[in-house]
Order: sequence, then C-alpha cells, then structure tokens
Amino acid sequence: MSRVRRERRQAATIVESGRGALGAGHLLRPGHDRHVAVFNRVLGVRQLVQAVLLLRAGSGNAHVLGAAVDATHAVTMVPMMFVGGRWGRIAVRQFLIATALAVAEVALVGTGGRRGTGRRR
Repeated sequence: MSRVRRERRQAATIVESGRGALGAGHLLRPGHDRHVAVFNRVLGVRQLVQAVLLLRAGSGNAHVLGAAVDATHAVTMVPMMFVGGRWGRIAVRQFLIATALAVAEVALVGTGGRRGTGRRR
C-alpha cells in the first residue's frame, strides 16, 4: 500500500471513529425527554451504521456519499433552528456536527484532480 493510501486510510479511520463515538454517545445518553431520546437513538444508530459502512467500503465514492448524507442532515436541521427552545438548540448543534462531518468526508476524498501527471488542463 502506498504512503498516500495509508495516510488516507488512517485519516478515514480517525473521522469514522469520531463518528462512531458520536453515535455511541447519542445511544448511551439519549436524554430524559421521550421525544429527544427517540431522536438521539435514531441518530446514534445512523451514525454507527454510517461509520461502519464507510470504513468497510473505504472508497472515495463511499465518502462522497457519506458527505451527501451529512449535508442532507445539516440542511434538514435549518428549519428546526427557527423553532427555538430545546429543539432549536438541538438543531443548531446537529447542524454544526453534520457540517463538520460533511467537510471531513470531503477532505478525505480531496479535489479529485490527478497529481504528478505533468499534464496541464
């Protein structure tokens, strides 16, 4: 395995381990309110499954799909932010987390351009 592939694999392991820890946190501390607990448990399962699938697949396409899932989650939190109160605070946190994970997934893939080919475009 080349040095670049090894470094990307290590970076993916870090990102997906963080995602897995986040998912476990959602499951272990879902909250006291019944509705918040259900929200956190569903989200926790999704984060754990996504982490396992992305680590298992390991391809650039898988990480792009993971970024799309995270970006979609972030966008769905925007209307909830305007609800205010507890759900508004939850939505802001989820928006920030989902955005950070989407950026991390995209960073794992890079720009997609070829390096070192010597060709100009």
